[in-house]
Amino acid sequence: MTGDATSARGGTGRLRIVLAVAVYAGAGLLLLATARFTRLLVPADLVFLALAAIAATGLVLIMGFSGQVSLGHAAFYGIGAYSTGILTVDQRLAPPVAMVAGLAISAAAAAVLGLAVFRLRGHFLAMATLAFGLFFFYLLTFADDLTGGNTGRGGIPRLGVGTWSVITDHRMFLVAWLVLGLGLLLASNLAASGLGRALRATGASEIAAPSSGVDVLRMRVGVFVVGALYASLAGSLYAHYVTFVSPNAFGLLTSVRFLVIATVGGLGSVWGGLVGAVLITLLAEGARWILPRFVEGGTGGYELIVYGGALVVVLVVVRRGVADAVVHALRSRRAARPDPDVREQPR
Repeated sequence: MTGDATSARGGTGRLRIVLAVAVYAGAGLLLLATARFTRLLVPADLVFLALAAIAATGLVLIMGFSGQVSLGHAAFYGIGAYSTGILTVDQRLAPPVAMVAGLAISAAAAAVLGLAVFRLRGHFLAMATLAFGLFFFYLLTFADDLTGGNTGRGGIPRLGVGTWSVITDHRMFLVAWLVLGLGLLLASNLAASGLGRALRATGASEIAAPSSGVDVLRMRVGVFVVGALYASLAGSLYAHYVTFVSPNAFGLLTSVRFLVIATVGGLGSVWGGLVGAVLITLLAEGARWILPRFVEGGTGGYELIVYGGALVVVLVVVRRGVADAVVHALRSRRAARPDPDVREQPR
């Protein structure tokens, strides 16, 4: 009987994986259909949505699992973009090779920064990551010979392998969507593993975690490196998509945008980055599309008001974030449902 129950649960687990893959693929097709048949989104919006979701997923791992605040996430986004841009233009490296080099540079930078700042606590830690983001931004601005300064650098080749290249928005979205899916799969496996439980323990209590044999500093630095890799990969894809990089794309506002996306989506769920990116993109583009029908002239200020107001509503009504709240509700419902394999014993 126990074997039958175990086999049934294994089959249920595989079915859930198949359903998750199907839902994810269907969501991508739905977004493409929205861009094709409505004015709300264009294919370029979908590309930026997927790139933001990749970077925000890394931030979810850092903030949601280890409980650390990172206000300089855009710096790793920029490291990936500038690394692949410089290496493909100056050194003539193939885009995939340059992207791997960008990942290595980002990992090294995150490890060094993490070892330094994760000894701090509270607002000192937040200020340290903010300072790193500002330092990187001004480094891009003043290192003219390498980065091109405020003018930026162009001529970055399109992403491609051999004779095949990503030359359309639809292709780029499919590539970014695939990368995001793999990133979500990796994050889900990490969250369900022993390392994920150890990370949650450090986020819950950095005093109790060492008593369970968890190396808090090592865990936090490790997840910080992983989160930086997500941002670096998104930045590399961004550089090969727009074929141009400049400091303004990697400043404080970009870090804040990633933070908002992760928070709205839900820091407690690996799906938070994706859900937040979809909601924020639809909100921003919807305001830009609807407001001109009611307000003549410039609508930028009104768009920001609508954007900020809706953000406040989401955070007040759903404090856990949308994805985290949905997952929590599903788990609560499942826990309240009686287990058919457990039968009442005769008295």
